[in-house]
Amino acid sequence: MSKGNRAAPAMRLAAQKISPTVMVLVVALTAATVWIVPVEFIPYWLGGIGGVAGFAAYVVLGDPLVAVLAWFVSLTCLHEEFARLILPGFFNLTIPRVFIVVLAIGLAAMVAAGRIRIRWARQAAVPMGLILIYFTVSAAVSGFRTASIITVHYRLISGYWFAFLAFFLLVQFIRTDVDIRRILIFFFVLGLYLTFTGWAEQFKLWSLVWPRFIADPTKGIHWGRVRGPFLMSMEMGLVLVFAFYGNLVLARMSGTGLCWTARFACLAMLPVIFWTQTRSVWLAMLVGGALWLGWSRRGLTRIVSLSLVVAVLVVGAAVNWRRIVSPQREVGGVTALEPIHVRVGLLMITWDMFKDRPVFGVGFGHFRDYAPRYATDPASPYHRFAALAVQHSNFLSILSECGLVGLVLYVWLLVALFRASVRVYRRLPPTGAEPINRDLVVLYWILFVSYLIHAAFIETSHAVISNPLFFGLSAIVFALDYALGPYPLPEPRSDEAKPPPVPIRA
Repeated sequence: MSKGNRAAPAMRLAAQKISPTVMVLVVALTAATVWIVPVEFIPYWLGGIGGVAGFAAYVVLGDPLVAVLAWFVSLTCLHEEFARLILPGFFNLTIPRVFIVVLAIGLAAMVAAGRIRIRWARQAAVPMGLILIYFTVSAAVSGFRTASIITVHYRLISGYWFAFLAFFLLVQFIRTDVDIRRILIFFFVLGLYLTFTGWAEQFKLWSLVWPRFIADPTKGIHWGRVRGPFLMSMEMGLVLVFAFYGNLVLARMSGTGLCWTARFACLAMLPVIFWTQTRSVWLAMLVGGALWLGWSRRGLTRIVSLSLVVAVLVVGAAVNWRRIVSPQREVGGVTALEPIHVRVGLLMITWDMFKDRPVFGVGFGHFRDYAPRYATDPASPYHRFAALAVQHSNFLSILSECGLVGLVLYVWLLVALFRASVRVYRRLPPTGAEPINRDLVVLYWILFVSYLIHAAFIETSHAVISNPLFFGLSAIVFALDYALGPYPLPEPRSDEAKPPPVPIRA
């Protein structure tokens, strides 16, 4: 066990020893409640005491990884369309926003209590820190008011601050190989939920869909396609593609029951991925298959698995060919021209904007405020469609809003993450103890490429889960790097018993 994990039993023993003191404090607070707090405020007072006690118990005894995974659940299903407290001023409160702040405070408390020893993962932390500083200064200097329906502070805080905080939290909380397996099981379960929801959406079984806002055509975009609780088909597809290949990794490390359940879940996911009717999702699925076929372990197994997937895709494409080549995007047509016109127009506007302000851009979050000035040709179908559109690419968005400085920082971060994954892949033995093996790095590459495809066609800071999913799960690479220490893991002998959890050194 790592030092952080060895501290947990001792802290549990300490908690047992001070339990009489805690009981005395509870009695004292209860008595104070009777004499001091007005009757109408007693429920709130007691709720506050319970919340503080629960938070203290979490800091001392709680499982922090489970808490972060619970935050991903809230980000999926309980975001602003589920519940939002509108406050006068800067930033409205939602469940995921409050939740991750509590997690950050919890981490600070665990560090102060000696339970967690901070890992900095400097290779990624340095560009992340510079991006946060630069984007925040850019937004502050250019102002937080915008004509866009997507506010500046929403993109900045939800798209970058919280996404990078998810990375930092997971770097601290992934401590053993068991933790990595738990993450794979979590996305297996999340994939089942999204798959069930996708089938219900496709066949209009709205009574089976939860949360209910999924069935509301006024919420989100891409109504008519499978979009899930994210209310955006590309988001739904990104998570499902990762869950699909995550299931293949999980199947290899599991017993017969879970192994076949994960594989059958993959088959059920394929139609849902197709029903997203999103070309970038389909491309990510195909490129992910090529990566899996070329770099994962057990050649015969991967060839058979991918052959089955390709066969299903070919049959599905043959059955739905008329819909695929239709110009109507709502039925899946790849020949729909409007999205192409929008993206070409945005590219033209971005280039003109960049020529005017190449170094620092127009200010983070302000593309929409300046774009109409550059749509100078009303006869152009590209300008006509793009003049009032939000950016549809991370790279174009950062280049126009934050200039070359912002784009260099963003690309630096992507390169740093990829180089770290390549280093870990080379350090791992070709066949190693589950789940510490090269398949996990291949799974990360699939997520990496899927995110790049995603980021090339939409602005991911607009989305609910894209940035938190990618940057948060990038922590797995650095956790593996800590696990390996100065030397690669030894090859297990076939006659050895199941190895104990592999510690990840701080």
